[in-house]
Amino acid sequence: MACTSGSVQSVADKTVAAKEQIDKLQQMIESQSEDFRTKFFSEIDSHLSASRVGDARELAYNSDVKTEYTSEFSLDKIAAVVTKALKAVAAAQDPAAKAPALSPDAIAAYTDVVNTVAEAAKSSSTSSASLSFSMTRLSPGLFAFLSASSINIKDEDTFGSEAITTTAIYYRFMQSIDDINNEAKFGEAQIDASNLLNMKNLQAALTDQLAAGTIDLDTWSTKDDKYSEAVKRIEARLEADGTAPGSKPALVGVQFNMKNPSDDLARGSIDRLSKMGPQYQKVVDVTNSRLLKGYY
Repeated sequence: MACTSGSVQSVADKTVAAKEQIDKLQQMIESQSEDFRTKFFSEIDSHLSASRVGDARELAYNSDVKTEYTSEFSLDKIAAVVTKALKAVAAAQDPAAKAPALSPDAIAAYTDVVNTVAEAAKSSSTSSASLSFSMTRLSPGLFAFLSASSINIKDEDTFGSEAITTTAIYYRFMQSIDDINNEAKFGEAQIDASNLLNMKNLQAALTDQLAAGTIDLDTWSTKDDKYSEAVKRIEARLEADGTAPGSKPALVGVQFNMKNPSDDLARGSIDRLSKMGPQYQKVVDVTNSRLLKGYY
């Protein structure tokens, strides 16, 4: 199933050339699906092995495709498809295993994980590359895996000055009975805590792209605002659970004060942007403020 953002679809509805370009992008990325599936499954095996999970079995596997302008951050497209599939497989887990039901809060937290992975695949910053694969332990015995890949085109005559991006996201849900038996308690806050860092990493990567000249100020401003909204939403859930940075009790096993590589990336971006002209001063000020507050 492929979906297209409203702004891109409105262009496609007006011209045959635009529809042909979109169809071409989607066909190109779908032609790579088998090779990507092989790599995806191999990475899953490696992560399960590293986590000492040897009995995982597949509950579901699928993929979805979306096409949008590169600056767009669609919260209601692929995430809705993936979480619907997640709800279905959660209900279909081995009834012999006494695992707790997947909570609505865990589903909400995972929505942000899906969006982070899809955005990371769109980013041209190398610092985001590692975020385009995700292994998430949603509850005892239930593991979710995501990976994404993007291709884009830029055709000013058809779509204007901004590139169009087609992103394929692959998702696989697996169950481990051993994991259920070994662990009786799990908090969805761990999903949010991890994804909070990932979303901030995307923001640092976005500033790196601006400093590198691969995006313009308008794109930076639009996407940074949307990332900030996602960060606030995740932090609100953590705060409600009493697990946000600085709150007590802190979530066991989550290190909020560890040095994040995005801190150095943001500092390097500031150095470059400071030499690129006064029009970038707002970005420099925002990023400096975040660094002073220990945001990353």
